[in-house]
Amino acid sequence: METTGAQKQRLETLSKTAHDTVDRAAEAASQVAERWGEKAEELMALQENWVEGAREYVKEHPFAALGIALAAGYLLSALTRGRD
Repeated sequence: METTGAQKQRLETLSKTAHDTVDRAAEAASQVAERWGEKAEELMALQENWVEGAREYVKEHPFAALGIALAAGYLLSALTRGRD
């Protein structure tokens, strides 16, 4: 079965539409990935700031930090321990 000129034109139009749609989807995905990368960098910087703040607190208040660590460990143990 041979295709007519109108069928070829229709097929070319559909092909172009599909390519355009894929290009738009790829662009949108690229933009989302870029935003996620920026957010990841922000979160890493925030985490570094928190870790540094915790280190400073431990240096300035070692006994309080030890008490907090013991209390947190006890609570975590109590929460994860099975009820017998």
